[in-house]
Amino acid sequence: MKVWLVGAAGQLGKSIIEFNDNELAPKGQLLNFIATTKSDVDICQLASISEFVNKNHPDIIVNAAAYTNVELAQTETALCMQVNAHGAANLAIVASEADIPLIHISTDYVFDGQASVPYLEDDKTDAINTYGQSKLQGEELIRKTLAKYLIIRTSWLISERGHNFFNTVLRLSKQHPQLTIIDDQVGCPTYASDLAEAICSLIISIAKGQKEWGTFHYCGDTAMTWYELTHQILDEAVVHSKITLKPKVVAISSEEFAARNQVQITSQAKIPNQDQAKITIENQAVRPKYSVLNCQKINDTWGIKSPNWSGSLKRLVQKL
Repeated sequence: MKVWLVGAAGQLGKSIIEFNDNELAPKGQLLNFIATTKSDVDICQLASISEFVNKNHPDIIVNAAAYTNVELAQTETALCMQVNAHGAANLAIVASEADIPLIHISTDYVFDGQASVPYLEDDKTDAINTYGQSKLQGEELIRKTLAKYLIIRTSWLISERGHNFFNTVLRLSKQHPQLTIIDDQVGCPTYASDLAEAICSLIISIAKGQKEWGTFHYCGDTAMTWYELTHQILDEAVVHSKITLKPKVVAISSEEFAARNQVQITSQAKIPNQDQAKITIENQAVRPKYSVLNCQKINDTWGIKSPNWSGSLKRLVQKL
């Protein structure tokens, strides 16, 4: 089976290639990926996608490409929508014409966070920031266009590579004695390597003839706040000698965060004042207070279980 991997340069795309090479290849299960980046194929251009598919004839498409900067999305709305909504729709259009399945990665941010129990796949969606709205629109356009699709919603994706919360915490912990972290947003962190394994498992099952299309949830098995996650990251980093001293971690509410006029950190921003004694990892985009995902459906349907978070974090830190 020939698999077109869209977004191969991102943290998830790289994790998929790594898992395929390091885990599946030794078992004789190596998948045949055609990996592309934006410079190879621009998913915002329908003609570019059609040309690629007509030339390479993939049997399945995996869309790991996305605009993921939640902060910048508030001001770069058009670009965010173009990639996450219209790019996804373009892939679905070509997939439908070629009669091939599409695996598309979405987010917990399609929900408004007002729930008190883990979200099911068919629960009401109501995204509260631009990033979530763009991903939700992408989902809806795929469903309208394509029958053979798997939309995989995940949450709080982190890895050893790229711009993400895990790397930001470790970087700032080496520069500042105190970090101020939000403690009233709850979600499930997910190691990109685990999600890569789940995606590869889906591909293998599809190759064997399984066809239960639809929307599914997949994330780590433990819910926590950003504050709790920060402590776990730092504690594990100390145990494995990745940092020498754990900084003080101060909890703060989302409302207090928004009211503070302090240094703002986004996934692409540099710290303007490196000699500060304290640092706040701040968010301007409104985020769901509770975005825990119920992952029972993907287990029941595809035999894929949520990964053990503590084990995943240990593996992640050890890879540094």
